[in-house]
Amino acid sequence: MSLITFENFCKYYGKFCAVNNLNFSIEKGKIVGFVGKNGAGKSTTIRSLLNIISPTSGKITVKGLDSIKNSKEIKQFTSYIPSEPFFYDNITVKQLFEFCNKFYKNNNTSYKDLAKYLELDINKKISDLSLGNKKKVSIIQALLKENEIIIMDEPTNGLDPLMQQKFFDLILKEKQKSVTVFLSSHNLSEVEKYCDEVIIIKNGEIIDTIDMNKHKLEPKQIVSYTTQENTSNTFEFSGNINDLIKDLSKINLATLEIKNKSVEDEFIKYYQED
Repeated sequence: MSLITFENFCKYYGKFCAVNNLNFSIEKGKIVGFVGKNGAGKSTTIRSLLNIISPTSGKITVKGLDSIKNSKEIKQFTSYIPSEPFFYDNITVKQLFEFCNKFYKNNNTSYKDLAKYLELDINKKISDLSLGNKKKVSIIQALLKENEIIIMDEPTNGLDPLMQQKFFDLILKEKQKSVTVFLSSHNLSEVEKYCDEVIIIKNGEIIDTIDMNKHKLEPKQIVSYTTQENTSNTFEFSGNINDLIKDLSKINLATLEIKNKSVEDEFIKYYQED
């Protein structure tokens, strides 16, 4: 079932086309990655979905609700983690969470438990926090209310590897509750590990969609070798790995590398093409 749908979505800034004729949908309960170079149109798409900016043309719907006309209603069951969080500087983290809780009905999530899990000092002022700790504040704020959708723009930017792991452990718990997650990221290893689907955008247009479950079931290898005669070769292989080894054993090898093809390899391939 499609929860979020983009239909012929375009966004212009003057004569500049930031996003051109996007058509895609996101199913309920999926974690969907949104991947592209800086300036590809990721943030423009996300902000239009949230009605922070308006589409030039086309339509975005969430649970069948229009992203502009029904924006207030959509925000009742949607949370957003921006790439660069901004809060009131002169209040403490605790004061911010207490303030947020006044807006959330049926809130069963404790900000104290989340702060302890993410190693965040709630007694510090916002102005005294590092980028990583401000991102933790944004993550906790997004998880305080009951969500059906969480939209994230570079959510792990500023987090160390341990916190990135803890963050995705929290997101996977949300997925178990059938929460839908839409995230943009430059960290392709986390996209490959946690996403059910990856949408690749280039120059404001969708150029491919990768079903990660199918990608994992149909692994490919990238084989690179150099011979004793100093010739080299690199190629993709899919099939019985034992047959590959038999063929390679007939070559007078000097070096050999075999690695699984990753989403990063797929991504780089698209962006090397004109």
